[in-house]
Amino acid sequence: MSFDLITVFGEAGIVGKGVLIVLALMSIYSLSLAVERALRYRRAGQLSRQYVAKLEQSLATDNLADAVAESKNFPQSPLAQVVGAAAETYLTGVREIGEGRSGVDLVEALDRTLERVRDRQLSRLKRGLSSLATVGSTAPFVGLFGTVVGIIKAFTSMSASGSGGLAAVSADIAEALVATGLGLFVAIPAVALYNMLNNRVEEFVVDINDVSGELVAYVLRRGH
Repeated sequence: MSFDLITVFGEAGIVGKGVLIVLALMSIYSLSLAVERALRYRRAGQLSRQYVAKLEQSLATDNLADAVAESKNFPQSPLAQVVGAAAETYLTGVREIGEGRSGVDLVEALDRTLERVRDRQLSRLKRGLSSLATVGSTAPFVGLFGTVVGIIKAFTSMSASGSGGLAAVSADIAEALVATGLGLFVAIPAVALYNMLNNRVEEFVVDINDVSGELVAYVLRRGH
């Protein structure tokens, strides 16, 4: 008897087939999610670098309004959205103070906007990562469940046949081992991909904080 994956799947019982199908779906989901997030992060990084170059020009020419306008052209850049929203809050505060309609602390308002929009953007960046972590942590247990089912089937076959020979239980043992192996095969890449993508999000946090600090320093230099 051949013990390739297709043969094992064909010989498995209903529960065993269900376990193998669930593991296969978990693998497809985790890989597709990781690819989508990786492409999203790559695009966001490229756009953020483009926006930072334009922001530097705006700060050098003391034209923060351009930085706000440019941020609208980079909706997929979390950095552009954070800095653009904060700069817009600052300019609105300056205008209201000039018109005598507000006595707001501009730096405090700027910091609050930076924190609020940054948290919102980071939440979007992390979307789906918890599901990836869940796949990584639960796939081995799903495989273990399939292993238990296969072992139970093996003992049931031995009891029914009255024989303890390997031929009587080989298919059930193969089903159990395949479930274990497939569970690990799904879990290990999922955990590795989660760590890689989570590290990428942390890099976005550092970049956002750095550029936000430059914006706050610019505001302070203007005497507000």
